Amino acid sequence: MKKRILPLLLAVLLLLAACRSQPEYLSGKTTGEPALDESVEALLTEVCRDSDDPLAAVYDWLCGELKYRANPGESVKAFTDETVVSLAKEALDKRRCDCDGEAALTAVLLRRMGYDAEIVQGQFLRGEGGQWVEHAWVRATVNGALCYFDPLYDAHFSDGDARSCFMASDAELEATHRWK
Repeated sequence: MKKRILPLLLAVLLLLAACRSQPEYLSGKTTGEPALDESVEALLTEVCRDSDDPLAAVYDWLCGELKYRANPGESVKAFTDETVVSLAKEALDKRRCDCDGEAALTAVLLRRMGYDAEIVQGQFLRGEGGQWVEHAWVRATVNGALCYFDPLYDAHFSDGDARSCFMASDAELEATHRWK
């Protein structure tokens, strides 16, 4: 009996150690697209490994590494799982995207980090007294609270506040964002 229990106990202990060794920032959902999931895991590992605040580190990476490319066509009408995967993969591969691609990649990264995240569609105010422009950003639940993430706006359109749309509340966004 002991001969059978010992290998089983060892296997359980190894499994528990493997589960614990996975960083918290890789505890969430994958997309089911192997190439994207591998790239997302590598990115999160690189960006979060030495960070005291992995969520802020990912947001700062999005703001600093993705270049804005205006979409000459129409915005995405509905963000299906397939659309999100396609846009996120393109944004990550090319490091250039419009708001749809940046929202898709942000949502994928936040979901992989274990947060419930969805893409919000609406408009943002381009420049003080400017025009309202079609836009997409992300709403997520963090520590039980709903908050918003819009790295594209912070990187390219905010007035120098690099984190005005990082974990922002409805009230913090309402001057510059409109929901559909």
